[in-house]
Amino acid sequence: MCQSISSIQQCYATPSAGMHPSHTLPRKLRGIRNAGFTLTEIALPDLEGFAEQEHPGYRKISLSGEGDVDILCMVARKASGICNELGLKVLAMHPFSKFEGYEETSKREESFERAATWFKVLQALDCQILQVGSSDDPSSSPDLDVIARDLRQLADEADSQSPPIKIAYELWAWAAHVNTWEGAWEVCKRVDRPNFGLCLDTFQICARTYMNPAPSTDGADLFPISPGAPLAPQLSASLHKLTETLTAPAAQEKIFYFQISDASGPAKIRSADLVKVAAEKGISPLYAWSNAWRPLPYMEEIDAGKHYGCFMPVLDVIEAVLGTGWRGPWSYEVFYEEDMSRDDPNVPEKWARAAMESHQKILQALEPLHVGEK
Repeated sequence: MCQSISSIQQCYATPSAGMHPSHTLPRKLRGIRNAGFTLTEIALPDLEGFAEQEHPGYRKISLSGEGDVDILCMVARKASGICNELGLKVLAMHPFSKFEGYEETSKREESFERAATWFKVLQALDCQILQVGSSDDPSSSPDLDVIARDLRQLADEADSQSPPIKIAYELWAWAAHVNTWEGAWEVCKRVDRPNFGLCLDTFQICARTYMNPAPSTDGADLFPISPGAPLAPQLSASLHKLTETLTAPAAQEKIFYFQISDASGPAKIRSADLVKVAAEKGISPLYAWSNAWRPLPYMEEIDAGKHYGCFMPVLDVIEAVLGTGWRGPWSYEVFYEEDMSRDDPNVPEKWARAAMESHQKILQALEPLHVGEK
């Protein structure tokens, strides 16, 4: 019999606790703990923002792992101390990206030098999971064996750390080659290391179905599915396959944690505006959407009177993952720039408390499907 869904651990990510410079890492951590969370994900930009606050002139870590590494590790130890005082455990650190699939020796060496720097920071932070986003660099190789080769070496080097580090591979819907859960799972099988697994994400699993990854310049075809439409057949089939594929105990062990968010759709976003923003920043519309329009499930009920335009089938994705029997940590990773970027000291706690309420609403909605679980 499966463990009860009421016993699932909840986590909240620091970048989801505010987007204004006044939302410092210590303030975010306090807000997360005050909301009742005992787990957090820490993002490198939050940690580096703390370093800049503590040490003016701090040099950020480059793609080759260079910068004020000693200062960053010092600040990471301080952040770890704050977490210990609050009763928080750092579940994972992210986002480590543009790593895998390079054939050029110098680029591979640069990637592994950056990994070595991140390992030092994770150790200082007392964190044992590094989240790796599937690469969005189109110059990287599409060959899954090449991708797996690099990630296998990363997993081996992570395992040699003291204490050992796990690698949680997350599909990014805007990634150049691995942009579905099926692709991420295939990579995971080829890597074939005990400390290499998956970070599943409701937004990333749905995004390529609920947004056109290559829209026209005016964005008229950006959202192929209307709000309130039935579950898309292709997504329904994919979710059914996910449950079937990851039900085996050995497969369940490869799910390290599960990130949850909704997304604003065409009832909230002007397609042309989003396509324009993406073009100005030189990123995919999917990436621009992810960065700014990912509210919590049930946010319109929680923050009554405000329109968030949520429209993804989040409960269907959650139920597909629960259907495997897996009951690991859920992490709420949301990005809603319109509200989170406000210069308001209450933003971090507002969103963390809303996430805890969202979690309870999700459990209430799914409870009838899990009667009898202990």
